[in-house]
Amino acid sequence: YHSLVKVSKICYSKNSTLLDCIVTLLFRGGFQMKLSKKLTTLAIVGAMSATAAVASAANIGLVNMSQVVNSYPGYGALDMKMQQVDAQYRPQIEKKVQEIEKIQDQTQAEAEFNKSVAPLLQKENDEINKIAQPMMQAIHNAVESIRVEKKMDVVLDDPYTIRAADANSKIENITNEVISRLKK
Repeated sequence: YHSLVKVSKICYSKNSTLLDCIVTLLFRGGFQMKLSKKLTTLAIVGAMSATAAVASAANIGLVNMSQVVNSYPGYGALDMKMQQVDAQYRPQIEKKVQEIEKIQDQTQAEAEFNKSVAPLLQKENDEINKIAQPMMQAIHNAVESIRVEKKMDVVLDDPYTIRAADANSKIENITNEVISRLKK
């Protein structure tokens, strides 16, 4: 419940962009999504990966996913489609969240959220995934092929997950290579 409220507040705040929401849903939202399973290389951002990098010398790749997504050929058209989906669901979700925030009883608020907001978020998420999935799969494929070619142990989408690494570790930003590969 709390992660969904956090996601809904990020996704439905007036200052957030659709890309902020997508990144939140994909990487921080707590949703169990098929798309995230397909992005296993990009999703290795937790303590486990940082621990593995610290344990021994590693070949680590970094990719700036926001930059890659924004540079994706045809992203403007995809973004417009995702914004249309967002515009369809945003008013309904905002209204329901405002109503839920007035409920004093936490259990009742959670039940109402699960009943009225979660299904709307899931529908919106499913529709956005249908639009974004081919792009995200192409990005994943490009990252994975570069990872294999460069014999990288791991590719992270957040450079701040690396707190320390063995002095013999090689850390390389592959963002521009991913963008170039996608433009071919």
